[in-house]
Order: sequence, then C-alpha cells, then structure tokens
Amino acid sequence: MSHEIRFCALEEYKLLIDFIKKHWKKDHIFVKSKQALDFQHLDKKNKRYNFIVAYNTTNKEFDAILGFILISQYSHLKDENLWLSIWKSKKNYAGLGLRLVKSLEQKLKPKHIGALGLSTYSRKFYKLFNYDRIAILDHFYIKNQKIACFKIANFSQTQEKSNSSSVYEIKTLTLFEFQKSDLKFHFLPKKDLCYFIERYYKNPFYSYKNYGIYKNKTLVASFFARIVEQNNSKGMFITDWLGKFPKKLYNAFEVLLEVNQYEFISFMCYVKNPKPIYAMGFKLLNKDENLIPVYFEPFVKENIDIYFAFKSKNKNYAIFKGDSDQDRINKL
Repeated sequence: MSHEIRFCALEEYKLLIDFIKKHWKKDHIFVKSKQALDFQHLDKKNKRYNFIVAYNTTNKEFDAILGFILISQYSHLKDENLWLSIWKSKKNYAGLGLRLVKSLEQKLKPKHIGALGLSTYSRKFYKLFNYDRIAILDHFYIKNQKIACFKIANFSQTQEKSNSSSVYEIKTLTLFEFQKSDLKFHFLPKKDLCYFIERYYKNPFYSYKNYGIYKNKTLVASFFARIVEQNNSKGMFITDWLGKFPKKLYNAFEVLLEVNQYEFISFMCYVKNPKPIYAMGFKLLNKDENLIPVYFEPFVKENIDIYFAFKSKNKNYAIFKGDSDQDRINKL
C-alpha cells in the first residue's frame, strides 16, 4: 500500500466531501454546501482545492486531509502566509497527518503559518512543531451603557467610561468610498483592499458592515463587523481592521451602540502590543464576571476561548476574528 501526498484536484470533490462526511463531521457545512467549500478553498488560479491529501493508491480513497487558506483566495497578493484549517487522518493512519503538514510547508515555503480555533488535541502538535506562540485570542469589548436588560450577553458590573475625544465620527463606508480610500493594513500577513472587498463585501453568506473612522472628516481607519441577532437583540463582532488604532474613540463607539441598539461591540484579536486597543476605549473581558457568547450557529451562551498558534519571524504578526475560517458559516 502506498500514498500519494499531493493537492486535491478539482475532479476529486466527491472524494474530499466523502472523507469529511465520514471522518470529520457528517453534517459539516462543506458537506451541505459546495458554495461554502468553494468560497473558502477553491483555488481557481492553481485549479485545485486547497487541501493537501494522502491518496491511497490501493483503495482510491483519501486517508488524511489538511485544509489550508491562502490570501490569494481573495487577493492577488503573493502568498507568504498560510492558514491551516481542517486536519484529519483516519484512525489507522494517524502518522499521515504529520506528513501532510511537513509536505505542505515544503511545497509552499510560507514565511508565516497560522492556525485558529485549535482543539485541545491539536494544540499538542503545534507545541511539538515549535510554533512561536500558542495562546487564546484576547476578547475586548465595549458594552452599551443605555441597556438595562441584556438578552445575549451578561455583564455584572458597570463599565467605566474611557478617555474620549469628540473629533472622531464613525460612519458606514460604501464599497465605492472604500475603494477610493488609501488606508493600509499595518500588520502581517499582508492584506490589501482587494482582500477586504472579496472577503467581506462579496461574502455570499454573511452581510458585513464596513465602518469608517473619521477625524475631522478625514478617514483614518476602517473596520469590518458582523451583526449577530439572538433573543430579539443584537451585538456587533469586529472581524478585521484596516489602518491604525486611533486613541480616545469611546464616545464614537458609544454613539454607534446607542443608535443601533447593539448590546455590545466585541473585538477578538491578537496583536503584539494591545495598548492601542485599550487606548481606543476597549476593555478586556473578565470571564469570571462578564459573558459574551462567541458561537451563534448554534447559539451557545458561554464564554468560549479561541486558541491560536502561529510561526513567524516578524513581530508584527496579528490575528483577527475574521482570519482563517473562524468566521465561516456553519449552517445554512
């Protein structure tokens, strides 16, 4: 018996889905929706699905798969970063999983590798691979001070108001306005305007909002967010950020919360230096006293830790909730 370690060909779609259905999760969104799989993993340029697989030449099946996501899925930028996703081997072929990881790194030679949403089991392997950092995403938030009864989140204490400034205004950005902007992404892996447009404006499943932060009518930053609804209430989850983190934004965020009647603004991320996020007006979630759910498909009213791992020589590496497949649709 031998295995071919290679990329998944377009005509092997059924083989891939059969493996996911039988050995990962029978009702996985990729099993139910080819569009969901294509949005995340269809590589039109290289004419493949972005999975590296162990193809059994005897029984003509996949015995292990490793999904990955490239920036070029949504942009023309050079692929220097790799996001790992579904990683699974059949029980009798556990060692194949490690071969897939090594082979993928050898084939693509990425400068940065990241993984988001790690299980307890997979974290052991990332430690074995000597990743630079394995930790939990920081969960920052701003609560709506005008709401007395929260239906999605739980807050046991009043959030102190942060230092703020009246020179900032937060407004929705149209696609045309966004395309005209000269905002830059200040972290790694690199993202350009095309990435944000394809990933968020043109997302076939979720409707994202893009907000511009203006200082004296000049656009200085932008963030993408998804609005979640549960129990006849709403909350905002920031999924990505473009531009720097302006100081003293609390008043502007407070207006955004009140006008839209959101319970909270949630901002889950990892940045090397989180001080600028505090300076904007955010607080770090105290999970012993407050609760902001993360999962809504289905709804789980718990504080959930989202583990990540990355390997990069650059200290400016950052992770946002919209990276990898963390904000992928889970049910139709």
